[in-house]
Formats: sequence, structure tokens, C-alpha cells
Amino acid sequence: MLFCKVKYIDNMENKQALVKILNENTQLLLNCEDDAGSMKLAVDQIYEIYSQITGVRVDTIHLNKDILLPSGKAISTAAAAHCLLEMKRTAVFLRGINKVIIQKLSQATDKPIRILYVGTGPYGTLLTPLLPLYASTDLKVDLLDINHQSLIALHDLIGTLGLRKYVGDVFCTDATTFTVSKPYDIVICETMLACLRNEPQVAIMQHLIPQLNDGCIFIPEEISVDASLTNPKMEMDRLMYYETEQPLFERVSLGNIFKLNKRTIHKTLERKKLSIPDKTANFPMLKLFTTVTVFKDEVLTDNDSSITLPKLYYNFREQTAQEVEFWYVQGEKPRIESCVVEPLCIHEIITI
Repeated sequence: MLFCKVKYIDNMENKQALVKILNENTQLLLNCEDDAGSMKLAVDQIYEIYSQITGVRVDTIHLNKDILLPSGKAISTAAAAHCLLEMKRTAVFLRGINKVIIQKLSQATDKPIRILYVGTGPYGTLLTPLLPLYASTDLKVDLLDINHQSLIALHDLIGTLGLRKYVGDVFCTDATTFTVSKPYDIVICETMLACLRNEPQVAIMQHLIPQLNDGCIFIPEEISVDASLTNPKMEMDRLMYYETEQPLFERVSLGNIFKLNKRTIHKTLERKKLSIPDKTANFPMLKLFTTVTVFKDEVLTDNDSSITLPKLYYNFREQTAQEVEFWYVQGEKPRIESCVVEPLCIHEIITI
């Protein structure tokens, strides 16, 4: 498949051509496994279509203003558009969501199945590529975003691609105050950064999940943050030699800080204390690792995307410790905070 720029004209013939290109690249993302070249080709093609239809590009300056909320930061329209270009993030979410849709359709006694997509951005990246693969009688999608500019762009995109028949209600509101009034089968929300920092993913899940019926599947299924001691050279070598034979690699797992899913949503704010083993001479860096399980085996792990980048917490070359206590703080700047405990004193709070 050759890369080509697509100039759109609002007519039926061109809509069919755009949808054909979109379908080809969506299928490529769904089936190319970990082929980085194929993933990049596909997201570049989709981005070219979406950016030309909406006029929203990643460098659109006037669309680059974040919205600050009581529960965290809603990223700007331009920043939300950029998420599409994170190729593995886009591929894994599309694969997971596609599997959920297939499962729900196979179990459905009544159609269409209902989907709520929270935090759509200007492209509806996690769902709009999949819609043309299904009949409009199979799916009915409600869209929610707090950014009015993003929803205007998404409206243009949906209209140009002929996807309006899939769309039900559109809500411009804060998801942390939204009242669920329909029996949704699937709810999609990916509004996060690594280690659940700054963005309101936790607050949204805590607000929405208790309102959902038991059979509703929330995507992502689980977000897990774990702590490990790491060796800087091993970590660097692992990244440098990723395409070749792997050098000696090891981490010392300290344990899970928390898991965020439908079952544990009310335990997120519990404190977690982890012991530091006597291995800091060779593994001096304590890092936090985010794992995002989209659905079943569709998983993003460290360095797969910006939302799963490891975060350095502590350098034990500078100071020793016996224990580290972690907890999650909510509010305008959600974050993980920690307290490093030594035998005789407790050090200042450290925020990552």
C-alpha cells in the first residue's frame, strides 16, 4: 500500500473512496501484530484523512489549549489528535475494542449494542476506524467530550465519512459529573498519562463504573501500576538492542501499587507500603511501571506508548531506605505521592 495524501470533496464518490482507504488501514492495524512499519503506515494514512477532513493537526496552535478540571487536565484538541500517531497505542486499543464488539454482538439478544465513548477528541480515534466494519443496525454510539472544539471537528469527520447513522447522542460535558441513563454494553474511556498522572482517568472510572450494569464492559479493562528496582545499564541495553539478541536483563519486582478495574475501583485510594530488599547496589533505581489491559490479551506494557512509559521515583545511590509507601491523590493535579521510610526518620513527600 502506497502512502498518498487524500484531498476530500464532500460527495458520495469521495466518501466511498475515503472509507475504503480507512478500512484498508484499519484492517492493517488489526492484523499486522507487532510490525512497526505497517502500524506506522496505517496511522499516518488515517491521520492524513482525519486531519484534512477536520482541519485539526497536531501543530494547530489555536487548538492547543488544555482544559483544567477539578479532577485533572483535559488535553487540548491538538494534543488529542496526536494520540492517533502513537501507533502501538492506537493498534492495541482498536484490536481490544474490536474484540469486545465481536463478543457483545455474538451474545446480543437485542441489537444494536450500545456504546458510550468518553473523551473522544477530534477524531474519535478508538472507535471511528472500526464503525465502517459493522452494519449501522449493529452499533449505536453515544459520544462525550468536554472540549467543544473537539466535538465540532468530530462532527465534521463523522459527516464526511458517512458515519452519522452509527451515532446516537453527543454530550459536551465533564465525564466526572455525567449521569448514565442508558443500559450501555460497552464504555470506552482513555484519558490518561503514565502512572495515572494529571488526567482524570481515575475520577471518571470511579464516577461512571458504579452507574453501569454488571454486564457492561469498561475499556480499558484494567490499569495496573507496579514498582520495581532497575539497573540503568540493563534498561538502556534492552532498548538499544531491542531488534537484535537481548542482553542480560533483570528487574527486582517490589509489588503492585494498585490495580484499577471494575472490581477494585473503590480501593484505589488505599495506601500501599513496599519493602526494599537488599539489592540496591546492583538495582539502584526504583521505577513505576504502568500496564494497560485494553481487553483480554490486548495489552500495553512499558515503553509501548506515552501512557506506559516508566517513571523514575527514587535513586538509592543517593539515599537508602527500608520501605516506600505509595498513595494516590485526586484533585486538579491527580498523581501518585510517596513517602520514603528509613530506620530513624521519614523523608519528605516525593511526587512523581
